Amino acid sequence: MSRRFRNLLLGSTAGTLLLMLVGLYTAYKGAGLTCEQRWPLCDGWLGLFPANLVSFIEWSHRLLAMLVGFALLGVLYLAWRRQDDRRVKWAVTAAVALLPSQIILGALTVTEFTALITAAHFFTASLILLCLTAACAWTVERPSVGGLRTLAILAAVAVPVHLALDGSLFAVPVSVLTGYYALSFLLWGALAAGALWAHGHGLARARLLFALGSAVTWFDMLVARRKFGLDQTLTDVGAVVVLVLIAGAIWTLSKRSKTGGLAATRAN
Repeated sequence: MSRRFRNLLLGSTAGTLLLMLVGLYTAYKGAGLTCEQRWPLCDGWLGLFPANLVSFIEWSHRLLAMLVGFALLGVLYLAWRRQDDRRVKWAVTAAVALLPSQIILGALTVTEFTALITAAHFFTASLILLCLTAACAWTVERPSVGGLRTLAILAAVAVPVHLALDGSLFAVPVSVLTGYYALSFLLWGALAAGALWAHGHGLARARLLFALGSAVTWFDMLVARRKFGLDQTLTDVGAVVVLVLIAGAIWTLSKRSKTGGLAATRAN
């Protein structure tokens, strides 16, 4: 597999995550309408540039979206020309295929701005990031069962921090909420990758636990948006559920490690 492709894929995935965080920061700062509901234009010189600091936040989000979009087109080209894993090809293709609808939804969040459009925009962005995360997981060497257990332990350590940052029990600054999403997306992606790697090892139970933990983490992030009338304490319940699921994965992987170690000892 081409190193150039792998580096561009990893960089584009990181750029997609950064784009989502900038978008969330923009929404929490209330900067989404500062360009006078014009899209893709703004309120500065010739409508191409921002007029003030607040509109600069929204303008930066749009500029970053354009750059990430072009990077993903480059990833798509290299995926079909420089590597042979069909899973990676189709995961990247799916991510790029979702871009037009995401662009339209992004425009509608400026011109219409309803809870349903906001939810669809967040959902589509998450699907794009999930496809890219899967492609990344398939381009790196699959961790051993012990490595998967270490991943699960690190995820378990991250959950209490994820819970502390969500602001469901008290008001927190926008920067803290952005940090919450940064950690939450990393946790979500790590659990999703863990499910794919567990599948590669034939560990059906661990795969299910990782996948469920990833799904609940994403639901927590949706609730934390505070735009859909959902009870914010659901994020606290969700974090506990995720921790239980991860604990189950750790226990399952520990049993597999011991069984594998005993089998290797008997073989010798």
